[in-house]
Amino acid sequence: MSAPASMVISVLIFILIVSGLSRGMKNPIRQSGITLLLPIIYIATCLFQLLDPDLHAQEDQIILALVAGLVIAVPLVIATNFEVRSDGIYFQRSSAVFVILIVVFALRFALMGMITGIDSTTLEFILNTATLSYIAVWRIAVFAKFQRVVNSRAHV
Repeated sequence: MSAPASMVISVLIFILIVSGLSRGMKNPIRQSGITLLLPIIYIATCLFQLLDPDLHAQEDQIILALVAGLVIAVPLVIATNFEVRSDGIYFQRSSAVFVILIVVFALRFALMGMITGIDSTTLEFILNTATLSYIAVWRIAVFAKFQRVVNSRAHV
């Protein structure tokens, strides 16, 4: 996949995630909360890059990307909370989540321009792996938080 095509896909995924968060602040989240996990599916499409014969990612690069994703996920998990209103459960309004996502997204594009010595296919895969890592950890943790809120409402 070419760098411009990858950037377009990254922008689309970013828009889907941000619009989902915005919607969740304005409309109640469905009782099951399964939609909270959809961003994982969006970004998991990057795993198709494993089929690319031009991919030359090394084990240590992948591990570093996974660890970077875990580190990025921590502030997102902390900043993402829910509030209970009379008509349902909503994402709590938080500009911190949006700021973190914008910074991470901008950092991704800056790294694409700054990192040299790695072919573009491998760099794209490494950055996508970090993105998959933080989105998966963040959204699974948020889903668990949501389930705790749902369960606490059921016991009231």
